[in-house]
Amino acid sequence: WGGNGPGRMDYFLWPYLERDIAEGVMTLQDARELIDELFIRLDEGLMDADGWVEAVVVGGSDLNGSPSINPLSYIIVESIMGLNVLHPSVYMRMPENCPDEFLALAAHYLTTGRNRAQILNDPAIIKAMETFGMSKEDAAMYTCGGCMEITPQGMNSDLLFAGFQNIPKTVELVITGGECLLTGRKLKSVDLPPLTHYKTFEDFYKAFENELARELNVFFRRLDVYSETSAEIRPCYLQSSMILDCLEQGRSMHDGGARYHDYGSSPMGMPNAADAIFAVKKAVYDDHICTAEELLAALRANFEGYEELRLKLRSIPKYGQQNPEADAMAARVMGSVCRIYESYRTRWGGRAKPVVLTFVWAPMLGSQLGATADGNFAGTPIAQSLTPQSSSMTEGITAAIGSYTSMPLNLVAGGGSSMWDIDPQWAKPEVVESLLRTFLKLGGHIWQGNTTDVEELIKAREKPEDYQSLMVRVGGFSARFVALDDELQKEIITRRRHAG
Repeated sequence: WGGNGPGRMDYFLWPYLERDIAEGVMTLQDARELIDELFIRLDEGLMDADGWVEAVVVGGSDLNGSPSINPLSYIIVESIMGLNVLHPSVYMRMPENCPDEFLALAAHYLTTGRNRAQILNDPAIIKAMETFGMSKEDAAMYTCGGCMEITPQGMNSDLLFAGFQNIPKTVELVITGGECLLTGRKLKSVDLPPLTHYKTFEDFYKAFENELARELNVFFRRLDVYSETSAEIRPCYLQSSMILDCLEQGRSMHDGGARYHDYGSSPMGMPNAADAIFAVKKAVYDDHICTAEELLAALRANFEGYEELRLKLRSIPKYGQQNPEADAMAARVMGSVCRIYESYRTRWGGRAKPVVLTFVWAPMLGSQLGATADGNFAGTPIAQSLTPQSSSMTEGITAAIGSYTSMPLNLVAGGGSSMWDIDPQWAKPEVVESLLRTFLKLGGHIWQGNTTDVEELIKAREKPEDYQSLMVRVGGFSARFVALDDELQKEIITRRRHAG
């Protein structure tokens, strides 16, 4: 399985099990017992490392798009569902024309799998990888290089996930003219006027694109320096030997050997950025709810004394409500971000690749933000990946999924993940299967979520000793809830629980 690096254990183990089952050398029950033992042993070695991910990805498609699902695919999922362990992370690839039985198993895994499931949509993900320039043959070999980082198995250098960017912070700096609302410090050597300077919304939006491009290109250039230095003083011969083309070319992964020398990183908080930018457009330029000066003053005061204005900003349509204007703005923001990534060429001809996930950083990145133009107070956690903000999903889960799938997901070769937490009273397998079918049909990339009752999570905070085995989906990995830090626990509790 892949894990956090380009491991190749799947090439050595699974084909032999598949062969033995197909030839009748091993019964399905024997295979199940063997896999149970393997998983238990793996969990014993990693049981104190909840954030470590050893990924086993089952199912998927062949080069023609036909399902590559066999009895072992079912056994692996059924095995992990029957074990009270966190490792390995078993994910399911859903091919086009997916068998009903495999889809039903995915829904069952999501509802009764102790919040460990992650479902991947082959047609949409492979399309995005081909749009990015990867061959269909390589794209069909994709896996999660850990949490949610989509990559052709064993073909990329170890910069598959190399950092993240706080996109709503960039919006804040463009509004304030480079001033951090929390500290009052200003960007140095950057000429960035405040919102009051821009005569039209398009002028403001262009400034956002320019500043974001400046920040991202500085980050990408840093990775070039890291790669060059690594090639000289950290050649990693063993790891390079497990990456395709390195042995054939006799070069290490940072010295031009890897088939793909792409830099993956996550532009985080795009839903927040889109809602804030759309609020600026509507409040200042279109509907004249307030002036640029008034909005700046309200943000600097964290809305103290500006509650009426804050409520008006909150009432502006948001991404996640399937409002055409708000969703179009979210798609525009995402398109701008992805074009900046696409335009960069790495030192060995690779590209910068957006890998949209949030992992554990929703509270941390939110703590870096002042008050936002869409009416959030300072310190509000950012959204999970491309999932709309919890406060914005007021029209139900199907509307939120509709907004998410209206995004240009074909531009996200590294995967555009989403998080859907559902009230356990409503999260019946037949309900989740229907939602999952809709998600897949509309072109969603990655589905994950929780079905744990909020009251149970609150009780676990009060008496952690009684809930040592309670697992939750954090963001690309699952963990024991009581082992998470306080801010992560709060963020999980305050996520919207969909209930019809």
